[in-house]
Amino acid sequence: MNYPEGRAYSHTFAGKDYNDRHRIKRKVERWCAKYSALPHAERLAIMVALNEVDTE
Repeated sequence: MNYPEGRAYSHTFAGKDYNDRHRIKRKVERWCAKYSALPHAERLAIMVALNEVDTE
């Protein structure tokens, strides 16, 4: 790798190969569409919960 183990410096490098990156890209598109369709209050609650997971 040309960067330290751990977090990649860009989300475009998530995945081990082309197929894995493509699967992740499709998953992101689906999640974005579903998230965008939620009411604002629900979106906020989900964002807060995700941020809490990231800080643990």
